[in-house]
Amino acid sequence: MDALQGEEQVVRGTIKRVTFHNPENGYAVIQLSVSGRGDDITVVGSCLRASVGAQLVVRGAFKTHPRFGIQLAASSITETLPSSIEGIANYLASGVIKGIGPKTAERLVEELGDKTFDIICQEPERVAKISGIGKKKAELLKESLTEQKGVQEIMRFLLEHHISQGLAGRIYEKFGNRTVEIISKDPYLLAREMRGVGFATADTIALNLGIKPDAPQRLKAGLYYALERASDDGHCFLTESQLLQKAAFLLGIGEENAGLLPPEIEALIEDEYLYRSLDALYLRHLLRAEEFVASFVAERTSPRDIPDMSPENVQEALSSAEASLGVTFSPEQRRAVETAAAYRFMIITGGPGCGKTTLIRALSVLYQRQGRRLFLAAPTGRAAQRMGAVCEMNASTIHRLLRYDPMKRTFLHGVNDPLPADAVIIDEASMIDVLLAKDLLSAIPKEATLILVGDKDQLPSVGPGRVFGDLIAVEQVKTVSLSRLFRRAEESAITTVAHMINSGIMPEIPQPDGVTKSDAYFLPRNSPEEAGLTIEKLVSETIPKKFGLSGSEIAVLTPSNRGELGAERLNQRLQQRLNPPGSKDSEQEVTVNGLSFRLGDRVCQRVNNYNLDDIGVFNGDTGEIYEIDRQSKTVTVDLWDGRLVKYSVTDLSQLSLAYALTVHRSQGSEMPCVVLALHDSHFTLLDRQLIYTAVTRAKKLLVVVGSKRALAMAVRRTASRRRNSNLKDRIQGLLR
Repeated sequence: MDALQGEEQVVRGTIKRVTFHNPENGYAVIQLSVSGRGDDITVVGSCLRASVGAQLVVRGAFKTHPRFGIQLAASSITETLPSSIEGIANYLASGVIKGIGPKTAERLVEELGDKTFDIICQEPERVAKISGIGKKKAELLKESLTEQKGVQEIMRFLLEHHISQGLAGRIYEKFGNRTVEIISKDPYLLAREMRGVGFATADTIALNLGIKPDAPQRLKAGLYYALERASDDGHCFLTESQLLQKAAFLLGIGEENAGLLPPEIEALIEDEYLYRSLDALYLRHLLRAEEFVASFVAERTSPRDIPDMSPENVQEALSSAEASLGVTFSPEQRRAVETAAAYRFMIITGGPGCGKTTLIRALSVLYQRQGRRLFLAAPTGRAAQRMGAVCEMNASTIHRLLRYDPMKRTFLHGVNDPLPADAVIIDEASMIDVLLAKDLLSAIPKEATLILVGDKDQLPSVGPGRVFGDLIAVEQVKTVSLSRLFRRAEESAITTVAHMINSGIMPEIPQPDGVTKSDAYFLPRNSPEEAGLTIEKLVSETIPKKFGLSGSEIAVLTPSNRGELGAERLNQRLQQRLNPPGSKDSEQEVTVNGLSFRLGDRVCQRVNNYNLDDIGVFNGDTGEIYEIDRQSKTVTVDLWDGRLVKYSVTDLSQLSLAYALTVHRSQGSEMPCVVLALHDSHFTLLDRQLIYTAVTRAKKLLVVVGSKRALAMAVRRTASRRRNSNLKDRIQGLLR
């Protein structure tokens, strides 16, 4: 057996025991009995259904698991009907066909022999005459067995078209017995309706089925997918020329055939897959979101008929807040409070050290003293947690504030059930994309005050749109810009560095010399490997020893996911250094898709999962692995908002290690210490907004590791990734 490890083999056998099977993704651990072998084979892989007695053809390679020994890691598992009398009896008795137990199975095989399956399907009247069967059960047997054969044929069809076993199972669950018919007619339906199926997969199936490269359904699918992918890049729409260019490239049809696409655009518009508005092409949900946000804002640009608080009350409350907080408000901050009393919608923006946090605290004090119902929220758990601590009241993420209903796949609070609020303050609002903005604004009561707080110079939202920047650009939207620095330069080099970067000035960040005292340092390193080693040592030794910071107080940020200085590689390095195998308990480790999670690992949720916990876990939520239970196959994560959340093995694929994060993923968080990897190898990603965002995450200590040339390049570049959004024009159009 050892000599055969690593070589692909084909094994036929019968399922003797199912150790584990996840019906959601098909992942299974099976004990397979193989004729001629004394011991059973452990098979791990993706299997649509796993029933004792089923006969399998498994293709894969033998590998040695450090704990469980030799296993056959399957690249494909195909179920076939058994041919031997014993196999037929075991199959029928396994429960795969309803109403048939061991005794009935035995009688059938005794009577019909190795032709049992054929007779059941072709001569049900003969089966009905067998003692204990009858006409009704014979018909049920025929239907069940025919369905089993149908499933196997469908699975064979999907596997032959290069669809993985797990995905094939999901496709069959969705389309059932019509799978082959539907996919043969329009395989691009998979890309539109199945999560995890991209255009490339659907296109491969289509071309294998003989669909021509210039077929209308292929051209339509390419156009739709190009527009969908543009939203992943932050665009709310594409112009027709942009869509034609992107779709032609995606489809590989060449310039000479570009004339085939405009008629298909019109067909998609007629079928209401695409929408044309303001000379731009939209997906329906993005157009509706942009229109709703524009309408909401346009209706709230005028002052209230009656101010929320009288001028006397405002001044009295300001004086009281100054006394209780021990601060003196700047004229800008006082104007912000006065504006909040006069308008139902306003924006507060400013860079680090300009008093945004103090102003949020003051506003919360004012509203509470006036007996107003105030809600505080932010896009991420960390930002909400920080906001709540500062204001000494509850704050939540926007998703939790709106209360997502996983059954209806929508938020409970919306137009028909607004929040019971007099005022809502949202921090880190630059992170809000147009879809979340629509959901949030639809839940704000007509007479309530909405205040968005953020830094307009940070990176825009990960999702489509540039909502915060567009709103500030509308002259009629009441915006207070905080510019006075409350943290003096001599007190915070981090603040100085951030403002210099934002002004396009190359900052002078001191190198450690044993004499200079600062909260920002630059460590030049020539190669990515050298920079990676330095970051390892900084996080594990130098910073904890010299500054007394460790664990969750230190965040490593990087512009990219990939590469020697990308988040994936840095996480591997830091996990090995900070939490190596067996450092706590060798049993407390689980591996998913090649990634090991260990007790004590820092982890980050990568997608929204509304089904986890009572209120869901959301993209960007971060925590630490608190417990690994091998018996129940669950991993408990202690999220940094104070919740313990249990993950199944399936859900673990939504987590990534979080010793290092991309700058985009760090938005909404502030950390005592930031170690920023910055190198020439990040060339394509470097720009001013990204570096400014990274620097402003640090509160006590900033250490930049890499190349000054990369820093200079980032400071020079601005607006390198413009976004298509018509929000500003829509609002102004409504106000004319």
